Order: sequence, then C-alpha cells, then structure tokens
Amino acid sequence: MPANLTDAKIRNMSTPEKPKKLFDGDGLFLQLTPAGGRWWRFRYWFQKKEKLLSFGTYPAVSLKEAREKRDEARDLLAKGIDPGVDRKETKAKEAAERFTFTVAAERWFEHHAAGTVPRTQTKNRMYLAAINDIFKRKSIDDTALASLDRKTFVDVVQVIEKEKSSHFAFRAATVLKNVCVYAYNEGRLAAVHTYDLGKVLNPHETKHRPALIDPVAVGSLLRKIQHYSGEGSSVSYCLRILPYIALRSEEIRGARWSELDLDAALWTVPATRHEHGGGMKMRIEHTVPLSRQVVSLFRELKEKQVALLGDCELCFPSPRAKSRQITSESLMCALKVIHGQSDISVHGFRTSFSTLAREKGFNPDHVEKQLAHQLKDRVEATYNKAEYLEQRRKMMQEWADYIDGLRAQVGHLVEPAANK
Repeated sequence: MPANLTDAKIRNMSTPEKPKKLFDGDGLFLQLTPAGGRWWRFRYWFQKKEKLLSFGTYPAVSLKEAREKRDEARDLLAKGIDPGVDRKETKAKEAAERFTFTVAAERWFEHHAAGTVPRTQTKNRMYLAAINDIFKRKSIDDTALASLDRKTFVDVVQVIEKEKSSHFAFRAATVLKNVCVYAYNEGRLAAVHTYDLGKVLNPHETKHRPALIDPVAVGSLLRKIQHYSGEGSSVSYCLRILPYIALRSEEIRGARWSELDLDAALWTVPATRHEHGGGMKMRIEHTVPLSRQVVSLFRELKEKQVALLGDCELCFPSPRAKSRQITSESLMCALKVIHGQSDISVHGFRTSFSTLAREKGFNPDHVEKQLAHQLKDRVEATYNKAEYLEQRRKMMQEWADYIDGLRAQVGHLVEPAANK
C-alpha cells in the first residue's frame, strides 16, 4: 500500500466524532479518537494471527519515526521474530539491568520499615550503607542484581568483616540475604545466592549480658537497691519494681499510669505506645499480674509524683522533663553505682527471674509467658494462645515473697553507705 500520510495532512485533520484510522502503508496507521488522541499503530500477522503494536502518539512520535519503527518491526517479522514479543523481552531486559542492589534494597527497606521501629530502621540503614559502599568501591553498584554471583556477595561480606567486625558482617549478611529474598519473591530474581553467607565469616563470640543467679548475691543487690535514693524517685522506684516483674528496660521505662489497674493488680503493656513503637518488643500486648509489693510501690510512687509534679502521664518521667521517660543509660548508671561493679545489666533481672524461678519449681510455661517470650515453633505458637493469667498471678506473688526473703536473709550485713 502506498504511503498516504504527510505531516501537513495529519496536522490539518480535525477531531472525528467517531474513532478513525488514517493508513500510511505496510500496516502502519494513525488512529484518531474523539478525545483528541492520535495513536500510531502497526498491524501485522504472526503465525496466522493478527496483532497490533503501538508506537506512541503523534506528534511526540513523528511520521518519520513511526515509519522507522514499522520498518524495524517488519525486519523482525522477516526473521521469524514476533516484534511484540521482542519488545516485551527487551523491556524486561532493560528493567533487569536497571534493577541494581541499591534499587532492590530500597524496595525491601520500604516494605520492611512498615513493621519495624525507628531503632531497627536506623540499624538496617547502617548495614545497607556499608554494603552499598563496598558495591561502589568495586564498581558494581550499577550492575544488575540478577547478574551478581555468590562469589561477589561473599567478597562483600568478607571486606565488611575485615574493615569492621565479624558481628557487624554477620548482621550485614543477614540484611543482604533479606534484600535478595524479597527481590526473588517479587519475581525479580531467578535464584538467591545469599543464603548462609555467615558461614564464610570467622565465628564471633556472643557476649551474654551479665546477670546474678546466686540467691545470696541477688538478695544483696536487692537490699542495696532498697536503700538507694539517688537519681530521683523515677530511677529509684523503677529499679525497685523491676526485679518483681522482669520486664525489659524499654517496656517498664515507658510505663503509663493509664496502663495500670492497681485495684485489679494488673498492668497491660500495649503492643506499641506511640508512632515510634515503644511498648512490647514483639509488638504483642502483654498482661502482667502485680504482686502486693508492686502495687504498694506504684501507689507510693504515684503519691510522691503528684506532690512533686502534679498530673503526669508517665510512671517514670525524667527529672529534666516530665513528658520524657527516664533513659536506659540513667537506669544502667544507677545500677552500676548500686552494685559497685560494672558486670551488671538491667536485662540481667530477667535472667535472674528465669533461672531462679525454674530452680524454685515454677512451671516453665508460666515463666516463659511472664517473660513475654514467643514460641520459636510458629505452628505451636498459632495454637498456644494461653495467657496463664491466674497461674502467673499466683507465681508472681510467690516470686515477690521469695526475693523479699532473699533480701531479708542478708539483713545481717553492714548497711550500705548513704548514696551521695
């Protein structure tokens, strides 16, 4: 079919009331729509099937460019290649080449960030920054992720280990694996080469937080805490209450009076407390039964707090601003002063409870629930929703009486000097 179209003819063509086709030749035509659209189309047959291919719109694609695209498509047909399929494959290849680790990492981070707190996000950013730095130095930051082999990833984590530490490299390797797994699940990768990268790193020793598990040592520390009066009432009362309930530092430091029902002797720690997270580590609401001793301590604290600060949302506000909770550093520093040594941690109270409670014969399931530990077996966790509230209420009262007894047993020791 001879060429019929010219630029002048197209420009002067009025908008039709119905869709209209202007044929140029060899399958190329311009489709006009009542909405004003002017679309280049190429009609062809492949394996006895009629097909259409779009070349864009006029005037963004000129008549000359449309004819060139048509001729390229006809050349592919002459070679037995479907131009429509060839275009899809070309686009997929180009997209894969643009899908670098950096792009994949951003997609994973945005997806993962929705379920993590800012502290975790900051750590992930730190590991990603270290990985990206190695990629840039190796000049592979613009390389398609699908083109990278396992040896490349091994080299990256080993360089990080050499420049930072084994522990940091292990964490970075985990992030590297998670990014690639997410890309695989999105259909961007045909295979994942980042599993078990930690096995190529030097073993690193896990340092456990120090904790007291000797009953006499625990009693001695509790007695010192009872006589501690430094750092204000928030730190003092927080340290006095913590051994009774064995919550994590962040969980107890962020306590709100609205979470406590002292008449019912229950504390419901929410999954999250604010937009930045807070609340429980595993983001699952946790009910804590309170012993008589804890209820009494909270009532004392409330009375002192009202007298000094008036109404306050937080149970343990900072002495510098009642709108902010005490910090983990202030709690840790006070505990080291009380203990007189540095081999102590706030988290150690959880270990003390876990160890001594089992030695006292308390039910391990009740102990684990009180610690808000999640079952590692997901199937078992799905079916085991038991709260053991009444059993834990009895257990925590017995635990409170037990550690009071430990403190009393060391009463013959010299009273600690007054805190300065």
